[in-house]
Amino acid sequence: MRATAIGLVCIVAWSLIIMRLFDLQIVNYDKYQAKVLDNIQRETTLTAKRGIIYDRNMVQLATNYTVYRVFISPRDIEDDAQARLIATGLSEILGADYNEVIDRAGRKNRADETIKKNVSEEDADRVLEFIAEHKLDKQIHLEASTSRYYPYNTLAAHVIGLVGTDGGLLGLELEYNDYLSGTSGRYLTARNASGLSMPYKYDTYIDASNGANLVTTIDLTLQSMLEKELEKTYYDSKPLNRVTGVVMNPKTGAILAMGTYPSFDLNEPYKLTEEFQIKLDESGYEPGSTEYKSLYNTLLYSMWKNKAVSELYEPGSTFKIITASSALEENVVKITDRFSCSGSHFVEGYRRPIHCWRRIGHGSLTFEEGLQHSCNPALMQIAARLGRDKFYDYFKAFGFTEKTGIDLPGEANSYYHAFSGFNQVELAVYSFGQTFKVTPLMLLTGISAVANGGYLVTPYVVEKLIDDDGNVLMSRETQVKRQVISETTAQELAGILERGVSGNGGAKNAYVAGYTVAAKTGTSEVRDVLNESGDSYLRVGSCVAYAPAEDPQIAVLIVVDQPQSESVYGSVVAAPYVSSFLNEALPYLGVERNYSEEDLARIAVTVGDYVGKKVSEARSKINLLGLGVEVRGDGDIVTYQMPAYGEAINKDTGKVILYCGNESPASSVTVPNVVGMNATNCNRTLMNSGLNILIDGTTNYDIASGAVVVAQVPEAGEVVSPGTVVTVTLRYLDSQEN
Repeated sequence: MRATAIGLVCIVAWSLIIMRLFDLQIVNYDKYQAKVLDNIQRETTLTAKRGIIYDRNMVQLATNYTVYRVFISPRDIEDDAQARLIATGLSEILGADYNEVIDRAGRKNRADETIKKNVSEEDADRVLEFIAEHKLDKQIHLEASTSRYYPYNTLAAHVIGLVGTDGGLLGLELEYNDYLSGTSGRYLTARNASGLSMPYKYDTYIDASNGANLVTTIDLTLQSMLEKELEKTYYDSKPLNRVTGVVMNPKTGAILAMGTYPSFDLNEPYKLTEEFQIKLDESGYEPGSTEYKSLYNTLLYSMWKNKAVSELYEPGSTFKIITASSALEENVVKITDRFSCSGSHFVEGYRRPIHCWRRIGHGSLTFEEGLQHSCNPALMQIAARLGRDKFYDYFKAFGFTEKTGIDLPGEANSYYHAFSGFNQVELAVYSFGQTFKVTPLMLLTGISAVANGGYLVTPYVVEKLIDDDGNVLMSRETQVKRQVISETTAQELAGILERGVSGNGGAKNAYVAGYTVAAKTGTSEVRDVLNESGDSYLRVGSCVAYAPAEDPQIAVLIVVDQPQSESVYGSVVAAPYVSSFLNEALPYLGVERNYSEEDLARIAVTVGDYVGKKVSEARSKINLLGLGVEVRGDGDIVTYQMPAYGEAINKDTGKVILYCGNESPASSVTVPNVVGMNATNCNRTLMNSGLNILIDGTTNYDIASGAVVVAQVPEAGEVVSPGTVVTVTLRYLDSQEN
């Protein structure tokens, strides 16, 4: 009986042991394995480097720098004294809150409590010294990672975008986040019961895979040129809703530059720009209040919004290029066909006449003149010949009913009438770009189809993806959606538009000396905001252009949303800045100038250095420049000159004054007021005052009578020396297109 009892006890004991082992090794194996591994293993995350973003010339637009996360292992902290030591050291080195560190150190079952992220390399070195000094390698740890850095701050901010805690938030950083992010690795190290490192064979190392690098189509130089012009037109026209611009290779769809002003600093993306901060400050809301925070967030998202891709506007007369090319393609008009403009046009189904911007009318004019002078009645008559079916077909074919498909996030859908509601009134107003909305990118993409010979292409920003060794992982080729018009039609349109710039058309302010520029300006109504009478009073001014007209290498659009300057028309608030951009961009792209005789007579020349030279030698060199010479004083050696060496003056009226002997210039000339004068009177007035002139802005000032001086430097009333250069800005103010 005793033996049986002992046997039963043994059986029960062994059964319990076996059941426990079954529970540990079979039923709850994963649970207890995780506990064991958690006690003996330390895991370090190996952060993958985010891919670099380059411009098309391999200039870094977005890159990385190393930062560290400092964290503690509370379960390895031996006692309260050690916890206080750690809290004191980390609070002094990192600026961490002492009490918070103490609190985290008290979480004894934890192996990872973050003290501070994004610690600089300098502070990380100080933490390592502190660890070594006090033998705290089990208690305090550092983990390296990368932080995003944008070398050019605001440049191309809306295109590049930015990164948040969980990856890309805007722009390319968001669109290509999966490619840029890469895959993080892990380093697992084992420790024994005493907390000491176990042999290397127990370690596991999984390498990180860095993100792919983006090579974009953005050209840093062209981007800088565009943003300079956007900033200038912003401060000159004071728009309520920012300005934007897009530059594209019309043949391929590659976006060479894209910008919105005001922009924002990618390295401080949550800091409002001055313009937006003023709106916040003037709101009257108490800082920290719910209303204040709400307005801040609204302004922040507005500041971040890529206007060229995500905001809609009525394109106005720039769209007349589409109407004209569609009609030519369908052979319903010829260039020589004549149309009549009395200042308005009646359309069946509308109670009032639809006006031309020139209320007194253009009279009889040809198809070409109708487009160049932006005549609404002429375009309405042309659209009527085309008919609603064909017009709508071309409207769709040019891409205005679909997104462009650009590789940027947040592209907006256009806003337009369904064909069932597209009647004669809609046909009439669509013909000159009103009552429907598109994005600036959509408009430029459609115009590029005219520029490149008739092919609608998909715009894109990323040329290829490469790894760290330069191997191409993915590349982009031009995507042609369809051919919309023939090359013959496209060439005819280019000629018409170019003659509208170089001749007496509405786009004269887009003229660039030495180049053939095809351009069209536009001014549209903002129908979302009405005055007390229910009328729209705000305008959007724009200008689209491509050059050289006969073989376009570049297309550009600038849109000024709700300008508050004296003139709100695209011919004034946008065209001059398109001209200024192309004047720099085309030489940069290697397109050679071909000056006409008229250009050569008007161009500015740079004055040489004649001080110390013989008068006869200086006179000869000045005459070779085509400038006049005046010598003052006795002697054979030039001791002083006006204008100074390196200054530019207009060739046709310029004169250099040479001083000899004891003669020297004195401030004896009062600068006259030439603002409002035409070029001829301005020239005469300044010449009679003994001053030189440098014409900025419109250089084709002698092809029509509408060019007047809108600014001068030095200002009227200043007293200067004879021969001083007065820089005047000329603009044509005679076009008010819709």
